[in-house]
Amino acid sequence: MGSAFSRRRMLGSLAGGALLVSTATAQVGHASPGHRRPTTPGHRLPDPGTVDATDPALLSAVEAASLLHAGRLHPKELLDACLARTREFDGLTSAWVRLYPEFAYAGADAAGERLTRARSEGTPAPDVCGLPIALKDIFAVSGLPLTASSRVLEGNIAAGHSGVWSKLEDAGAILMGHAHTDEFAIGVATPQVGNPWNTEMSPGGSSGGSAAVLAARFAPLAVGSDTGGSVRLPASACGISSIKPTYGRITSHGMIPLTWTRDHVGPMARSLADASMMLSALATVDVDDPITALGPPVPAGGYPLAAKGGALPLAGVRLGLPPSDLPPSLQTLFDDAIQVARSLGAEVVSVVMPPTPTSLATGDVVEMGSYHRQFADRIGLYRPERVTSVGAAVASLAVPVVDYLMLERDRLRYQYDYNRLFADNDLDAVMIPGTRVDGALREEFLGVSVTEGVPGDVKWANYSGAPVVTLPVGRSSATGMPFGVQLGARPWQDERIIEIGLELQEAIPVWRDLPDLAPAPGAAPEVLQVAPGPGPDPTNTVDAAAPLRTPPMNAMD
Repeated sequence: MGSAFSRRRMLGSLAGGALLVSTATAQVGHASPGHRRPTTPGHRLPDPGTVDATDPALLSAVEAASLLHAGRLHPKELLDACLARTREFDGLTSAWVRLYPEFAYAGADAAGERLTRARSEGTPAPDVCGLPIALKDIFAVSGLPLTASSRVLEGNIAAGHSGVWSKLEDAGAILMGHAHTDEFAIGVATPQVGNPWNTEMSPGGSSGGSAAVLAARFAPLAVGSDTGGSVRLPASACGISSIKPTYGRITSHGMIPLTWTRDHVGPMARSLADASMMLSALATVDVDDPITALGPPVPAGGYPLAAKGGALPLAGVRLGLPPSDLPPSLQTLFDDAIQVARSLGAEVVSVVMPPTPTSLATGDVVEMGSYHRQFADRIGLYRPERVTSVGAAVASLAVPVVDYLMLERDRLRYQYDYNRLFADNDLDAVMIPGTRVDGALREEFLGVSVTEGVPGDVKWANYSGAPVVTLPVGRSSATGMPFGVQLGARPWQDERIIEIGLELQEAIPVWRDLPDLAPAPGAAPEVLQVAPGPGPDPTNTVDAAAPLRTPPMNAMD
C-alpha cells in the first residue's frame, strides 16, 4: 500500500467492503426514501415561498416539488405547461419519440389526490410525486410502445413495467412520453434529435433525447442509461446534469440492454439536486434484479438536495486531475472550474488514470451480439451505419466462453487498479472533462459506438462501476455550446460525490441558463395505452435479462 494510504481512507475502504457483505439482507426491508420526509437542511425541498411559478414548465424539479407538496401547484397545471411547451417548440429538437397525454393526465389526477391526502393526514408523499418524467425509449411500460428508436422494433408493445418505471409510478411520478435514443442505445450522436442550444448540433448520445427534453424545458426529469458515457456526454452537450450511479445501484430489469456488465441506469435533470432527488426514488431494492440488494442502503432522508455552503465547503476534499487534451475554448472552461473547486477549499492533485484493458472491448461486443442475434432476420431495418457493427457483434458469439470469462477477470483487475488510484493518492474524487469535443454536428459521429469512447474520456466509469456526476460549468466562447465536467468517486460513494458536485454547482449555477427556442410545433405522435405484449420479458423481446451481474469492488482487499 502506498504511503499516502491514510488511516481515514483505509477505514473508509474497509467499511465499504463490509457493506457489500452485510447489507444484502438489511436493505430488503429498507423503506423507500421517497416516503420519508428529510430532516436535515441539505435534504429538504426549498421553501415554496421562494419559488417563482410564473411558468411552471421552467421550474426545476425541486422547485416544482416544493410547490406541489405545499398545494400551490397542481400536477395537472404542471403537466399542462410541459405539454404546451413541447407542442410549441419540439418541432426542431424532435426530442420525443412518443407522447402519452391520456396516460399522463390519469397519473396527474392520481398524484393530485395523493398530495392532497398527504397534506390533510400529515403523512409525506414521495418527493417526485406529481412530477412529469421522460423515459429513454429502452425502458418498458406495460401496454405502451417500446422501440429503442429503431425500425427493428416497430409495433413492439411492452409486456410489463421495467423496474425503473415501477418505482417511479409507485412514487407518483407522471410519464409524459418516451424520449429518443441513438438506435438501441448504441451510438453517441442521436442524430434524429437537435440540441436545444443549436438544433443543427448533436445532443450527444445515446441518451440524447432525454437530455434535449430537459434542456428545452419540456419536462423537469428524465431517465437515461450509460454504457459508455451515454448520460454524461449528453449532459455536457446540452448543459444539464446527470448521475451515473454505482453499477447495480438502480435496477435494470425490463430495460433493453446494450452490454449487461456495463449498462447503468442514470437519472438526468436540469440540476444535480433534481437528479439526486430522482435517484432517491430509484435506488431501492428490486426483487427482479438481485444485485440491487448488495449495496449499502439509501441514506436516511434520501440523497442530498442542496449544497451546505459556507466559506470553504470543500475543505479537506482531494480531487485527482488526470491529464486532459481539450480545444482551447473548452480548456479555459475546465481550468476555470478547477479554480472554483480550489476556491471552495479543495486540494487538486495530478494523477494518471489506470489504462483500460483493450480486451474488455471484445466482451462488450459479445454481450451486444448475444442480444441482437434475435433480430438477424431484420438486419436491413437497422440504420445503415449500424448494420456492420450489429453484424460484427452477432458474429462475435464465436468467441470461446473461456475467453469471455478471462475478459471478466480483466474487468476485476481494472476495478482494483481504479480503487488503488484513490487509495495511493488519498482521493475523494477525480475531475474529468465531460467531453473532448466543442460541439458536434448531428451526424458528425454517426456510426461511432458508445463502447469506443471517442468524444470523451468515459469508459473508466463503466468498467470500474464507479459513481459519476456530470454538471455544466459554462458555454464555449467559440461555439456557444454547453460544456460540463465529470466528478467520479469510488464504488458506493454516491452520496459523497453528489455532495461535492452540489457545492461546485452552487458556485457555478449555469444550469439555470435557458436556450432560446424558435417556435416550431412538435410532431411526436400521441399514443394510447393498449393491451400488453405477450412477453415474458417486460421489453417483449428475448435475451433482455442479464445472465451475469456482479457488484463492483470498493475495499482494497
